[in-house]
Amino acid sequence: MLLIRSSRIDSNAEPRRLRGVTARAGRTASGVLAVAVAMLVPGLAAAQTRQVPVESLTYDLKNPDPVRRREAAALIGQNKVQSATPNLVAAVHDTDASVRRAVSVALQQVQDGRALPGFVTLSTDSEKDIRERAIEGMTTAYLPRETGVAVTLNKVATFLNPWSDEWGEVMTEPGITADPSVIQALEARLGDAEPSLRAKAARSLGILRGQTTVPALLVVLREDRSNDARFEAARALRKIGDPSVGGELLKLVTYADPKVRNEVVLALGRLRYVPAVPELTRIYARESAVPPKQIDRTFRERLIGALAFIGDSSSKDLFLREKHAADLSIALHANEGLARIADPGTLVEISRDRQQQKDPRILTAQAWALYRLGRKEFLTSVVEALGSRRTNDDAKQYLLESRRDDVPDLFTHMTHADPNVREALAEILGLLGDARAVPALRELTKDPNGQVAALASQALQRIAKRSGS
Repeated sequence: MLLIRSSRIDSNAEPRRLRGVTARAGRTASGVLAVAVAMLVPGLAAAQTRQVPVESLTYDLKNPDPVRRREAAALIGQNKVQSATPNLVAAVHDTDASVRRAVSVALQQVQDGRALPGFVTLSTDSEKDIRERAIEGMTTAYLPRETGVAVTLNKVATFLNPWSDEWGEVMTEPGITADPSVIQALEARLGDAEPSLRAKAARSLGILRGQTTVPALLVVLREDRSNDARFEAARALRKIGDPSVGGELLKLVTYADPKVRNEVVLALGRLRYVPAVPELTRIYARESAVPPKQIDRTFRERLIGALAFIGDSSSKDLFLREKHAADLSIALHANEGLARIADPGTLVEISRDRQQQKDPRILTAQAWALYRLGRKEFLTSVVEALGSRRTNDDAKQYLLESRRDDVPDLFTHMTHADPNVREALAEILGLLGDARAVPALRELTKDPNGQVAALASQALQRIAKRSGS
């Protein structure tokens, strides 16, 4: 029988507000789980302990005393008692807000996919913090974790906090689709009275790639009074990746709030929305004409970065002018744009420029451009750049844009001497999802260095999911 060792307060004492709960888990000799819990209650010098069957805790979730119900939910969550998940879900309708709060915490702690209906219900709770926790619970259920809906693929997956902007670019793994009830619940929160919750709901829909919510996100982008919500809506639309929203995004490229404006421009680039090229070019020219001390450098960089990502041939002259810009970020984007255009007429000039260049990031972009122009030997330079912290992100992005005919070129580099390069290549091939990489990745699963084997295994799983096998 599963037991929980719970503290019991002296019955002669008047219990006051629960101040804190700590737990320590272990296994007894008979294999029965027991947990020591110390409840600190003001005015009490000591507490007695007793073992409580889990069945008693689930029964206590219906106890007339809200303190008992709250304590039961807390203990179930702290000990990750997944067998009690249905009981917790049933308790989300509790009339006491403090109990519902404890239940929402416990549902997150048990890490059980069966908790999702509870979060859906709690997302409409009258208490702001409970709605917020429900949004978080629905989102993290689909991110890497020990157990639950989205079980960690392997040891290399990182447990994520979706509210930290460090993870602003997080999305669910390919092949993982959120339950429609979750998407609908999050979409409903786009109309929440609290601006912060509208923003978090929009962020979650981007993380879960809620394609069906595009119309609702566009309403937030156009009309919400919160710039944070508008920003998150723009970012979500970028992650969902539907280029049909480009026209609506284009209307906001001169929006007053710089954070929203910059995200809109980034989204237009990542969506490769070609109709935006004339307007982005016009605004870039206007920004470049501003006196140096007044230039919004971030906005200007985002503009040429978007143009570079779109890579339309009409931008070639702009990129040729800016490839030697004093601002290295501008020069970098100009060279990236030339790489994506891949005009054979630029090959000689890019080759000549590379002989004079010293910046490693621009050298990598130039090598990528030459490779795309048919100089296969320059792929080695791009692959080598995976081994440097300064150039790793750039090289990874370039190789993720590999054309189908180019993917086999990567296979010859899978035995590279640097394990950091092998790790990066394994991840790239998994994200590309090309089944032709399977034999090479299988060999990497035997690699004894770093996380090469783990990343290769993860890549194989990603390819298998994409192929439906």
